Amino acid sequence: MKSSTGFSSSPVNGAPSTPSIKKRKVDGIESSPVQYETANNTFASSSPRKPTEDNTPFLNKLTNQQDSNTVIETLNAHIQETPGFTDLEGERPFKLGTNFDPQKFKFRTMSMKLLESADVLDEQIDLMAQTYMENLKSDKIEFGNPCLSSQFDIVCSGRIVPDTPLYDTSSNATLNATSLFLETSRLGGIGQRIPLDLSQLKEYGLFPGQIVILKGRNPTGRAFIVQEVLELPALGNPLTSKDELEEFHNLLETDAGLKILVASGPYSNQNTLNYQKLSDLVDKINSDVKPHVVLLYGPFVDLSNNSVTSGDIEIPNEKYQPKTLDDVFRLLITPILKKIHPKIQVILVPSLRDSCIKHISYPQDSFDRKKFGLPKNVKVFPNPSSFSVNEVLIGGSNMDIFKDLRDVYKPAPTEGKVPSNRFDRIINYIFEQRRYYPNFPGSIKKKLDPKSDIQLLNGSMAEEVSETAIGGSSLEVPYMGLAELGETLPDILITPSEMKHFAKAIKGVVVVNPGQFIRPNKDTTKESGTYAIINIKAPELGRR
Repeated sequence: MKSSTGFSSSPVNGAPSTPSIKKRKVDGIESSPVQYETANNTFASSSPRKPTEDNTPFLNKLTNQQDSNTVIETLNAHIQETPGFTDLEGERPFKLGTNFDPQKFKFRTMSMKLLESADVLDEQIDLMAQTYMENLKSDKIEFGNPCLSSQFDIVCSGRIVPDTPLYDTSSNATLNATSLFLETSRLGGIGQRIPLDLSQLKEYGLFPGQIVILKGRNPTGRAFIVQEVLELPALGNPLTSKDELEEFHNLLETDAGLKILVASGPYSNQNTLNYQKLSDLVDKINSDVKPHVVLLYGPFVDLSNNSVTSGDIEIPNEKYQPKTLDDVFRLLITPILKKIHPKIQVILVPSLRDSCIKHISYPQDSFDRKKFGLPKNVKVFPNPSSFSVNEVLIGGSNMDIFKDLRDVYKPAPTEGKVPSNRFDRIINYIFEQRRYYPNFPGSIKKKLDPKSDIQLLNGSMAEEVSETAIGGSSLEVPYMGLAELGETLPDILITPSEMKHFAKAIKGVVVVNPGQFIRPNKDTTKESGTYAIINIKAPELGRR
């Protein structure tokens, strides 16, 4: 089964120019259309039906596992599905470009220094304040210290933090309007924190780690009364020159456009290491879908898989059984990837739950391509990463921000600037903060263990340690600059999540959560899940 997403890629009038990355804006919509049935991630109530004669993407709801590879949600349903790689023997009709330096991701993990982390966190605040001043182009506003008593309104910058250092997203503690503090930088307020009074705001959306510019006053010296949350300058949209568009159009040779398939692991169920479903998908890729690019996000060999955690791994019909988890990847995953037609470009992006990679923190280095014996048409990208396919700029982060980020939200009495839909708010936070993972502190995955396990440990943190499980964000704070969006918004943002799959258009960016290829289920016979197919129309050269 799949989630099929089509959208147009024609240029839009009035798109802001961004000289550093000359890409072209997606012909999208400012927000998901309310009149469209799946704009808010809803399903139609009809049963599975056949596609229409004109191959227009259709929408239905799956009723059982036999309805595999069935479209269950569509964005921009008026766009016809492209035929894909019609000539697998010819030249590739696209160019693949990367917008990252892979050498910067090869840093040493688990060696963070407190001073380096503090410098990066301070720099995030100061750079945002500087960007705001440069965008405002006014000398009349000066930033003040919100921690000092003042009878007049001031403008200040800082980071939203919870009122307790023990807070994490996995705890039962709930954030509210009275539990938020503003943390200043060393330059803006010698690093002090001040409680926030949000009672005078009509609407707001705030979360830990968010960099904000606030207007208000601190009359008593005990709390900063916020009068207004000032809007941060927005990133521009990517543009492409006319000459480049003509070059990409000639590469395609037809007006069929590009097709990209996106899937996110795990690729086997929680109880076994059976990758037959992934093998079936590869067969469908070669025979039916024929995408130009296949984008696969990890985990591939999941750390939380029961076979991995127990160490009980035996591959049938193999003379030499695996001695390491790297061998498991080579014996189970690599042969499947080698079946993909060599003309189809395959991109692998790791997950923090991948067992076959040494880099287990975020930002995360890529897989070792030679170690796994991957074919030439497979490229390995870090997590997160941005790249271009012809004129389309794609940004992706394999970190579940939709599950981790918890915000304090107050809707406006009437329609306001802060979206009421939680997914829409989080996407806006990503664009506003210019980071793939703006949440701070990161998440910690926990599990409930029997009290008997706690008795084996000593110390005040025994209960906390006993509940800690594999997972979480594992942020490498000194290198969080590698997790920034860059100087422009992408055309497509791919954010795999355990939450329900969706496709939305927010601020001209098509945002896709392909969902999990195989969702966790106690029943070993059930392997339901979703993946996404993105159809991109060829650029319209005659349009200005």
